[in-house]
This record gives sequence, structure tokens and C-alpha cells, in this order.
Amino acid sequence: MRISFKTASLVLAAGAFATAMTTGIAGAQLFKGKRINIIINYGAGGNTDIQGRMVIRHMKKYVPGEPRFIFRHVSGAAGAVGANFLAENGRTNGTMMGVFTIPIMAQIMKAPELRVDLRDFLMVGAIAQQTIGHIRVDAIPGIKIKSYRDIINTKHPIRTAGHGPISAKDIRTRLFFDTLKIPYKHVTGFKSAGKIRAAIMKDEIDMTADSVAGYFGRVVPQLIKTGISVPIWHIGHPTPDGDMRCSETVSKDIPCFVKVYEAKFGKGKRPPKLYWDAIRTIAGTREMLRIIVFRKGTPMKYVEAMRTAWAKTMKDPEFAKEYRKANSSDLIGMTGAKAQKYLSDIVTVPPDLQKFLLDYANAAKS
Repeated sequence: MRISFKTASLVLAAGAFATAMTTGIAGAQLFKGKRINIIINYGAGGNTDIQGRMVIRHMKKYVPGEPRFIFRHVSGAAGAVGANFLAENGRTNGTMMGVFTIPIMAQIMKAPELRVDLRDFLMVGAIAQQTIGHIRVDAIPGIKIKSYRDIINTKHPIRTAGHGPISAKDIRTRLFFDTLKIPYKHVTGFKSAGKIRAAIMKDEIDMTADSVAGYFGRVVPQLIKTGISVPIWHIGHPTPDGDMRCSETVSKDIPCFVKVYEAKFGKGKRPPKLYWDAIRTIAGTREMLRIIVFRKGTPMKYVEAMRTAWAKTMKDPEFAKEYRKANSSDLIGMTGAKAQKYLSDIVTVPPDLQKFLLDYANAAKS
């Protein structure tokens, strides 16, 4: 029996429509009845936990099948333990994801604490955020600190804090104090930003830095408004010409590092090259401070579904409103594909800088 061209076209069109309908139905049920475990690589109550839960709370509206989300904290080694756990033991059936503060400095330095290559993670999305340093107003005996100007020439050691020698927070804080020639005593190993804040409130620590999320969400109500601490600086953005600039997402009342450095050493002055390159590298990593990832080997249908959910979340007015309220700035997010490329670009540094950073981190272990 001969079939006309018109009939054949109709048959093909019907088949394609049926396939599309079947695929659409299957996609809509992709996560139905499932429980998705979210691995947070810092402790409960910390900045990663706070922001991770906010993201998932809005993102789940767009995840097909309306699965349940369960949070699990796997902390240690400045986020490396959680990353190792997901990469080595995480499920690859779409039911386990990581919402991390990226342990990117460990990757850049090739630190042994991080056993995995972050580039192997399948990126769902990322969030950029600045970090703001703050200090107890009574950190220097005899004066009430009001700004960075009160500390840049002090001879009194400042008690600083972080999460671990390979943490960007620790390295950045030490680099700032070393290049500004401010004496300090660094204490590390805190499992979350919340534990550092508690130490500051107990007068066990003077100074640390928090992401914008943690700063406005917890530091401001707990430390700034209560008169315990004041902000002193933020890191800023690296520029293509090898310099840095202040961030438009942070109040002008909180200067970036280069402004503080110039206030002490003169306009146009910069730290020694390797120190400066290290600071610029850390500043670059802030462009993807938080990441949402799957383990390598997870089928792309799950990855793409979550990438779509994240893309919709970035455009969600309710999420934008809550994000702005919590962070006093607008969301700067990355899609999964863009984050995947950015990560590959930024983890490659010259051998001399890689060695400098690793030696610098190791010096804090002794």
C-alpha cells in the first residue's frame, strides 16, 4: 500500500508529538517520590548553611516531581571534607547534591586536604559574594575602634580567626594583616562562621570576615547593632589590567583592601608581587563563592533539570526580594555552564604563585 507524502508527514508529526509528550511527562516526574540529600560543607548555623537553605527553599518550587530535600552537614578542613565526601561517596542517581562554599584555594594550591578535582563536579549554578571584615571595637586597649584607620598603625596584636590553613578566609585575613604590617595572632579550626561569631561575643577573638550573606544576616544583628564590632574592609574585585577595584555591592563606608593599603602606604602603592597576586586570586574566587553541584557520573537529565530550576530561581521575584533583604545587595548568580567554565579558568595559576600559596598556608599549621 502506497502512503502519500502528506499522510507520511502527519504520521511523523504525530509520532514526534507523542514522543515529546512522553518525554515531558517523564521530565515532570523526574524526582517524584524521591528524597534529595543536600550536603553542606560547613557546620550548622554558618554562612553556607544559611544561604544554602535559602537557595533550596526557593529552588525546590521549580524542581520537577516535588521531591523532599534533606540537609546534611559534612564539615572540616575548610570545606574540603564535604567536597571529598560528595566526590568519593555521593550517590549518582540524582538524589544527592552539594551546596558548598567552594574550597577553591585548596584546589589552586593542590593542598593534600582536598583529594578531588573540583572541576569534576557537575555545576548546577553559583553565587558571587564579597566578604566583609569586622573587628571588636575594644580590640586595642585604650581606644574605641571606629574604622580601619584605628588599626592600621597599631602595635597591639589583633586576634584573628578562620576555618583552616587552606581556607580562603584564613589566607585572605593573614595576607591583609601581613601586607598592612598589622600584628596579629591567628586562631583557626572553627567549623562554622557561627562558632567564630560566638567566640567574638565571648571576647576570645577580635576579628574575622564573613560573606555578605553572613555579614548582613548574622553579623549585623549580633555584633554591629549591639555595638560589639565594626566593619573595616572588603576584598573587592580583580580587574583585567592587573589591579583591583571596590565592589558596588558593598557600602562605600566599608572600603576595599586597595583603599586601606593606599591609606597606609600612599596612593598607587601595592603589596609585593606574590602577595598581590595571591590577594587578586582570592578576590577572583569570590565570583563563585557558593556552588550547587552533583557528583561526576550523575546522568545529565538530573543535572539539566536542576540547572533549569536554578535558572528559574535566579529570575524569581520572591527569591530576589528575600536575597536582597538578607544580603543588602542584588543577586549575582551564574548558570551551571558558565560556572563550569569559570572554575576551569580560575584554578590555573602560575607555579610560583601555587607554591607561594601552599607554603603560606602550611606556615599557619606550625
